[in-house]
Amino acid sequence: MTRFENKLCPVCRRPFTENDDIVVCPVCGTPHHRACYNEKGGCGVEEWHASGFVWEGHLPGEEPEPSNGQEEQSGVDLSKHDDTEGQSGDFSDHRAEYPGGVPNGSFNACGPDGQPVDIQEFLDQINRQTMDDTRGEDGVSAKELSCYVGKSVMHYSQAFAAFRAPAAPGQKKRKVFFNLCAGLFTPVHQFYRKLDAAGVILVLLELAYYVPTLLSFAGSFSASVVGALQFAASGLYFAAKIALCMFGDYIYYRHCVKRIKQIRANYDDGNAPGYYEALNAKGSPSWLRAIISILAVYLLQAILLLYFVRMNSGMTGTMI
Repeated sequence: MTRFENKLCPVCRRPFTENDDIVVCPVCGTPHHRACYNEKGGCGVEEWHASGFVWEGHLPGEEPEPSNGQEEQSGVDLSKHDDTEGQSGDFSDHRAEYPGGVPNGSFNACGPDGQPVDIQEFLDQINRQTMDDTRGEDGVSAKELSCYVGKSVMHYSQAFAAFRAPAAPGQKKRKVFFNLCAGLFTPVHQFYRKLDAAGVILVLLELAYYVPTLLSFAGSFSASVVGALQFAASGLYFAAKIALCMFGDYIYYRHCVKRIKQIRANYDDGNAPGYYEALNAKGSPSWLRAIISILAVYLLQAILLLYFVRMNSGMTGTMI
């Protein structure tokens, strides 16, 4: 039996079965059928978010079921967790996915020591990383960060938890967390995540490759100098992409902390109704926004290119 088996989906009101594809609202933790969540376009109990509702086994307005012992309450078959050495067990069905987060597949049910992981403990750990409303040293909570991130909550909750963890004596806090998309899909990824300043800097670095060629039209540089400058610009851009693969998540984390504090100031320090919905609306990434930003940037590049070409043509005509 899974944690959500026989619990009701808030959209279709049908109970979950062992083989259902389940996603969990990143704000309140309410489980949904994936198809229902997508059809609804969000959480089925979104109107209860402002009241601080958190799913604890039942939907708003329903009475919680009486506990029949720890085994039934946790939804985990404790018989699978005996002390037999070498028993691994398969808990791949005992997991739910946050929308846009965890890949829909089985996860490794063994810990670093090779022993089975209690799925309830695993889910509780994820819950702490995404639903804990206790503010840390950075002044924000895991719940605020999860709401602001919107999509890919599972990846960023783990990255942010690593950045927020206390440093070992004599060491600095962690700032590296690998994210291939942050470096491979620049600057689209930055605009998609609303990191406008980083996106503009990356566009300027990309544009720097063409600047020597444009200036060469006016006879400012020789071909060898242009080649050297282009090589340097390409190396700088490539180095930036590698750095973003390693530090991109930390840059995004600092951006999230700053924006959350700005939004919170407009909602009575986070106590006003609609605060978490505002975080999600202002922080969630947008493909449309990314596409528009990229088209605008490259349109500007095309205009500059045409300007330099016309200027070079005018100078050539004057010399003739």
